[in-house]
Amino acid sequence: MKHSPFDRPIPGQSLTDEPGSVPWEQPAKFSEPADALNYHIEKLSDDEVMDNLLDMIDTGVPIDIMVGTMLTSGVMDGIHSVDVKLLIGPLLFSHVKALAMAAQIEYKETMADYDDKDEIARIKRARRLASKIQMKRSLSSAEGMDAGDELQQDVAEAMLEQEEAPQEEMPTGGLMSKEQM
Repeated sequence: MKHSPFDRPIPGQSLTDEPGSVPWEQPAKFSEPADALNYHIEKLSDDEVMDNLLDMIDTGVPIDIMVGTMLTSGVMDGIHSVDVKLLIGPLLFSHVKALAMAAQIEYKETMADYDDKDEIARIKRARRLASKIQMKRSLSSAEGMDAGDELQQDVAEAMLEQEEAPQEEMPTGGLMSKEQM
């Protein structure tokens, strides 16, 4: 699914929307980190979510991307706040890693675990992984989307959003250095 650059909010749009109209502007459902962590762990214990999670790990999606996507969705859905996301992130990461180890699946913790030589190779790998997820999801979407399919879709979108064009190197001199003039 291609995203158009025009499918984004315009600058200042949030200032004209009705305050409190989106879930993250409401008080979070869980303010205690332990409660939010239990919510995510219970969500992972669902068979549909577990199958899709382990399938993504087996495909080669790094654990940090999946955990980050789950936690960001939790913030956007009003489940917990950003500070709780930061607190429970390492614990949820360890939990997903333990699930992969228990299932005896070879896993990658981050995209840095791949031996990509440069930024372009990393972007190509992220695109391939996202397309594999989308392909597997489209094969199983005949019955409708379950919670695991939603997680796969969110992870694929997060991987595609991370693929930014390689940035040019900044000059080593300052603004007034001779190299700049």
